[in-house]
Amino acid sequence: MTKTLELFDLAPSPNNVKVRLALGFKGIPHERIAIDPADRSNLVEISGQPLSPVIRHGETVLFDSHAIIRYLDANFREGARLFSPEREEMKAIETWERHARGPLGQGVGIMFGQYFADPKDPAAFERACASIREATACIEEQLAQGPWLLGERLTAADLFCIPFANLASLTDATAGDSPILGFFREHFDLGAGREHTRDWVARGMAFDA
Repeated sequence: MTKTLELFDLAPSPNNVKVRLALGFKGIPHERIAIDPADRSNLVEISGQPLSPVIRHGETVLFDSHAIIRYLDANFREGARLFSPEREEMKAIETWERHARGPLGQGVGIMFGQYFADPKDPAAFERACASIREATACIEEQLAQGPWLLGERLTAADLFCIPFANLASLTDATAGDSPILGFFREHFDLGAGREHTRDWVARGMAFDA
């Protein structure tokens, strides 16, 4: 395929980060187009719905981060692969995918709700932190056995999960001057005993160019 791939995204969103990590890991050239969260008419015009990320690749338009990652791996097969020809490994990847869509996303969802809430609810911050700590317990245990969730190589399982854990392991440097990331940095934290998880997040997020 020779058409330039276009990515329409909102920088802080973990669903958008997933796709950027996949593009970076696979080394796929692309044009990144930032979306104004207050005006999503461009997304609706391109894809028929208002959520990001969206990619456009020639005549092909896709939304939903998980669908996009599958498209990228199926259509850009040179170099590193995110999925597997082995059935058992694919089942393991999908198990982590469900974990990302469920337990990992719950605390993050609470935090995004609080970012827009007025007034803020301190009890909600506590619930969110408790949720992400519980959801990363199995990740910490798995990473004690190898550098990535499925062992020695990065797979889609890691890309599905890393963006959510990242929001609870931000530093002043990684939060930068983003108001949303600064909010997460202040109120959302993995807590103690997540050394493997923090290291895994840092290694994975390095692919976000």
